[in-house]
Amino acid sequence: MPALLLRNRWILVPVMLLTSAIAFAVITVALAVADYPLGVEPRYDSRAASFEQERLQHRENDRLRWIVTPTLSRLDASLLGVQLHIEDKHANYIDGARIEVECIPIANADQRQTVELTAVGAGNYTGSSVIAQEGAFEFRVTVIKGADQYTDLIRRSIPAATP
Repeated sequence: MPALLLRNRWILVPVMLLTSAIAFAVITVALAVADYPLGVEPRYDSRAASFEQERLQHRENDRLRWIVTPTLSRLDASLLGVQLHIEDKHANYIDGARIEVECIPIANADQRQTVELTAVGAGNYTGSSVIAQEGAFEFRVTVIKGADQYTDLIRRSIPAATP
């Protein structure tokens, strides 16, 4: 039997090709349906299509010239405190605004969260986000007051929680 197999070894070529094609297909499908972080921006296609709106928002930011000063602090092992101080170019506090912060871990962008901040004083807003991991984070701030909208991007490194 082994001599017959060695003599007709070319018969194994289609079997090996079919086996490898099936294995490749199974691995591809398994990786596609697994919940691995891909870091894909939500609604990236519509954001790319609305590039002109992004440019207009940058112009609006340049016109407003608001100053967003963040303070990030660990409240406990899994909670991060987010405080923002917001003022305009003339050092007037921005009060009565609606503040939304999107917290994005750079290493695992699929675990992004959105936090709505509440006003606590003249130009000061606070909120908290569940962030259990350490590492680099991106915070996308959106400030809406009346008809004005200001956006800002802040990158910070969040240390591990100390016991």
